Amino acid sequence: MAEPVQNRLRIFVGSGADPMANGQELTIDQAYKQALEHYNKGAFRPAVTLFSKIIKAAPQHAHAHQMLGLIAFQTGQLEPAKKAMAEALRLRPDNAGFLVNFTEILRKAGDLAEAIAVGKRAVAGDPNNPAAHSNLGLAQYDSGDLVAAEANQKRALALDPDFGAALNNLGSIARDNGDQEAAIAYYRAALAANPHYAETANNLTAALIEVEAYDQAKAVTADRLKRAPKDADLQRNVGRLHMIDSKLDEAETAFRNAISLDENKTEGYIGLAQVLFEKNHPKLSLIEAETALRLDPESAMAHHQIAMVKAHLGDIDAGFAGYRKALELKPDLTASQIALGHLEMEQGNFDAAKATFTAAMDSRDPLSAQVALARLEKMTDDHPILRALEEARPTASSMPPAKAVAYHYALGKALEDVKRFDEAFTHFAEGAAIKRSIITYDADEADRAVTNIIETFDADFIGKLRNHAIASTQPIFVVGMPRSGTTLTESILNAHPRVFGAGELNDLNALFGAASNGQRVDLASNVAGMTGADLTRKITTYVANLDAHAPGTPHIVDKMPANFQMVGLIHGLLPNAKIVHIARNPFDTCLSCFTRVFERSQLHSYDQVELGRYFNNYVRLMDHWQATLPEGAFHTLHYENLVDDIDKEARGLIAHCGLEWDDACLAFYKGKRRVRTASVQQVRQPLYASSKDKWKRYERQLQPLVQTIGDIRITA
Repeated sequence: MAEPVQNRLRIFVGSGADPMANGQELTIDQAYKQALEHYNKGAFRPAVTLFSKIIKAAPQHAHAHQMLGLIAFQTGQLEPAKKAMAEALRLRPDNAGFLVNFTEILRKAGDLAEAIAVGKRAVAGDPNNPAAHSNLGLAQYDSGDLVAAEANQKRALALDPDFGAALNNLGSIARDNGDQEAAIAYYRAALAANPHYAETANNLTAALIEVEAYDQAKAVTADRLKRAPKDADLQRNVGRLHMIDSKLDEAETAFRNAISLDENKTEGYIGLAQVLFEKNHPKLSLIEAETALRLDPESAMAHHQIAMVKAHLGDIDAGFAGYRKALELKPDLTASQIALGHLEMEQGNFDAAKATFTAAMDSRDPLSAQVALARLEKMTDDHPILRALEEARPTASSMPPAKAVAYHYALGKALEDVKRFDEAFTHFAEGAAIKRSIITYDADEADRAVTNIIETFDADFIGKLRNHAIASTQPIFVVGMPRSGTTLTESILNAHPRVFGAGELNDLNALFGAASNGQRVDLASNVAGMTGADLTRKITTYVANLDAHAPGTPHIVDKMPANFQMVGLIHGLLPNAKIVHIARNPFDTCLSCFTRVFERSQLHSYDQVELGRYFNNYVRLMDHWQATLPEGAFHTLHYENLVDDIDKEARGLIAHCGLEWDDACLAFYKGKRRVRTASVQQVRQPLYASSKDKWKRYERQLQPLVQTIGDIRITA
């Protein structure tokens, strides 16, 4: 038999400008074999060179066209891949292998209708080819036809029980159908068939995370890290597991690794945004979340993260819109349901919040909804939420730390509602211990920082600050211990028509208590090292940022409690600003701190001795300001006096702020402003006295705190 025409052709493989120079003459078959060897070794560039030479010499060589298509596909060049595969199929329209590969290329390119049509041709041409059925099933899966997709994956598996792709795909279908147990079984079977299958390992890890089988998920990632550490999806899963363990630095490293390995994967940016938000860098978080959304406008988690950050930064409308968009894209996204309910709470829409939390009870994470409802509602002995929380006790030890913290505090609050105080405190203490184990806080450093403030901010230093002051009368500062009545005080002020309550703002600390790289530094040393121009520029920026919350409003309240550390700075640089200090019984204050979970702040609150030391430092500072600043520099309002005679104390507060009295200040609980603190419900009600001396219910359990504080009291 005569040799086929293309095999009589010869090509030259050489180097330099002259292909004949030091070159080698090959037949088409020899060149194709050599190109395949390059391809199989992952040497795509020489493979492409040879396949291209073959096509130039023999344009009808369908297999060379197909190989160029595969290489283009594997290097992310979808349009060239489609073009090359289409040419291969024009030359060999019935080649089942070509059809199988083209199905997958079209699917990846998003041409799902064409992918399904080509996939059906592949199955018709070679019905015993498991890959043909599996690739067709993948295209059907992406188009939303899970029934047809599952049938085709099962056909592939019937033809080859160890066909890893079909096992992996059946796992994903089961996962989408909510059958996590079946999904995990399929993924494990796929990995047993092919231990090197990265996609399956990552899918298995994600499924194990969803069922909270964290130790098993860590075992899978540990194995994969040995096999293929430079896998973007693997690094992302490692990041997720570190996030669950509240290891934020390690999580950030993993997510940044994932992005560096594949900068087009949305999930890496979402993970990094979550870490940065937890590290209290909301503006940086927003940048990463918006990058994720640009890559995938239909990403529910990107919309969720953007909503969370924007709501945190004060744009509540964007928060509502973002959460609703996330739920439109992914109706079972529990995190968005819960977050939406919390926004409703902050607005005082408690019925809407309850409806949202109740709807989340049907999600994959009903416990998060139960925790939210326990916070929202007053529990009774027969309340179903209390029963549900108590029934969950056996699982608490296996919960991830953050979830366990929320659970114990919720159950503690529920038990306190029904006056089971000893049991309640046990859960508060357990939640606090877990929280303390996952945060970094140095009480000795906090002591030193306060000492440095006292030694630096003497009358002479504050007097020098005056040389760089600005004249604004707009700010009103409400300072004190957390949970001392600062939210109540702000609400009274906010009810006045000439005042806007902006909530707890971190702006002063960000401007004066952080280095240029954003890291926290010693406040006293930082301020002492600033030039006069720096001081004026920063305080001017502060007032401009404050005004942006309610442009042109005569007075705006910044009620960040920790600004008690900044009183000397405020008095020096904003001499016309008003400062209101709220004092409360130390044990009631500290009990209220110890029995609340704070978001990304108040890290001193989770150990009684550390909490007592923080309170003592607060008293030291307020006594220093009282002794150092001129009389009337700040107004001290005692919470207990406010409860006993709100009319008298509120009038004194308003007078100190240089405002005329307005009766609306006594109806502060009717306001519709956003309240973002743990006092969100209390300030929507008339004042009540039941919070006075509440600590005595827990006097026995609070002895470490009592002994640390001793007889120290506010003297102002």
